[in-house]
Amino acid sequence: MSVPLNETTGDFLKKNTLEMYGTIWEELASNDAGFSTENVRILRHHGIFQQDNRDERYLHDGPRCYHFMVRIRATGGKLSARQLRGLLELTDKHCDGKLHVTSRQGIQLAGIKKSALRSVMRCILDLNLTTLATGGNFGCNIMCSLASEEFCDTGCDLQSIADELEASLAPRVQAYDDIWYENCLPKQDEISATKLCNGEQVTLPQKFKIGLATASDNCTEVYAQDVGLLAEIKDAQVVGYNVLVGGSLRNSFSVEGRACALATPLAFIDRDNVVSLVESIVEVYRKNGNRNDPGRARLKYLIQDWGIDRFKQTVEERFGKLQPPHLIDVVGHNDHLGWQHQGHNRWSVGIRVENGCIDDLPQPVHSNGQQQHQAVLKVAENTNNSQLKSALREIIDNFDCTIWLTPGRNIAVCDISSFHRTEIDTLLSRYDVPAIECISNVHRFSASCPGLPNCSSAITESHRMLPEIVAELESEIFRLGLAKERFTLRVAGCSFGCTRTQLADIGIVGRTVDPKTKQGKYAIFLGGDSLGQRLNRLFKDLVPADEIIAALRPLLLAFCCQRLPDETLGDFFVRTKT
Repeated sequence: MSVPLNETTGDFLKKNTLEMYGTIWEELASNDAGFSTENVRILRHHGIFQQDNRDERYLHDGPRCYHFMVRIRATGGKLSARQLRGLLELTDKHCDGKLHVTSRQGIQLAGIKKSALRSVMRCILDLNLTTLATGGNFGCNIMCSLASEEFCDTGCDLQSIADELEASLAPRVQAYDDIWYENCLPKQDEISATKLCNGEQVTLPQKFKIGLATASDNCTEVYAQDVGLLAEIKDAQVVGYNVLVGGSLRNSFSVEGRACALATPLAFIDRDNVVSLVESIVEVYRKNGNRNDPGRARLKYLIQDWGIDRFKQTVEERFGKLQPPHLIDVVGHNDHLGWQHQGHNRWSVGIRVENGCIDDLPQPVHSNGQQQHQAVLKVAENTNNSQLKSALREIIDNFDCTIWLTPGRNIAVCDISSFHRTEIDTLLSRYDVPAIECISNVHRFSASCPGLPNCSSAITESHRMLPEIVAELESEIFRLGLAKERFTLRVAGCSFGCTRTQLADIGIVGRTVDPKTKQGKYAIFLGGDSLGQRLNRLFKDLVPADEIIAALRPLLLAFCCQRLPDETLGDFFVRTKT
């Protein structure tokens, strides 16, 4: 089935991407470390990503040494204790020893050799989990805020809706089962017969993001989603949702008309009809989204081209008359760290996960082998020596609990009896897992994308420079007496917006690398808010890595001296037009 790279390759790739077989089966049996370009693209639809470590490549000045990352769905961030335990075991057998929590409440396993891919995928199936459609032109992992005391009498309505949406929108793709689970490839005529159920009716023009939240807890940041569902609550019951459409935080600096956008309120829908309405929105997007230009394929561009009125009218033609959106003001954003009451004598304990990486060892410092500027090479070591992976294993083995992955790339152990709080605190302390009270606000509310060395989109350092930025910023904040101030800091190695950097009070986005010094240069954005409903704006562009804190220092001093009572850092930046 191999096709040479010629004028027919585009048609071959399109056909086989839709069918999702490609020649993956044949290449799995080969001795090559990686897959062909065509199959690499198809594998993304399977939730499998071919990577190469740029540090190793530059250090040894040799050919690419491929390994693989798989991305696992966890609808609403929810996992059973058994599932987390199985994934922890899997990391030791076939991966890099770490579990990576994503900013969409999913899980990634990295460092997998090609020869181990089928074994890893089989183990994931045995845990009743899937990687299908976590990449490519499908709906991404559906986000959902944690059911708290506010929802203890409503059957965790948000999670229930998230599960219903997952069941309704998840694609059914025979190729996925055939390649990874059945261990047999169907005959050619049987493959062709799957085209109708695995073709245009399943794939979307681009990725599609859905998130659910409440006004008191917008931790999923619904205004950044293609479809955001903001719950209205009366008498402790969810009565319906404001439906927001067209959010996307990818910011193409040099291309006019391709900036990030917040979602626009479309309608209010009662709880029983919310899934049907989302299905209608997805179908309108599937049929009318731009399939010719990947850079303008997201839902926000369809709404931008049509206008919200035409988009609403088209949705109504499928669904029926829509109610106008209700006035629902976001008033809270919970990071779910520390002990929090869930109701009915049950508690959750949110644990800070450094860089979203569940591990037993500090993050190492790497050099990419090039003569880079000291500011890039001197990545602050993670001084947190916690044995988090071992602590989680012991908690799972000894206490009845469920697991929730947070949008901040942290983890919450949930459904714990109040009788076991002291025991769990003692256990966490024994494994050097710091209590949230021991973490500074700058550290607590900071985040970064995975970035280098494995992400192919990363331009500059991100997670490896975050500790140094946090340490320097902490020094300034403490010096100015602002240690109790809450503000968000997010760092990204490119402009794709994976960690929703454009909503942060301070956003630092990788732009380029100086060809002479090899130092990364960044754009600094200011003026987002801690509630996740306001875009920040460009303050200064192309700032060298070692000048970022110097650029922020006078602004922090001005905030300290000129702020209004109860004014937040983001609000100050907006008011003073910084």
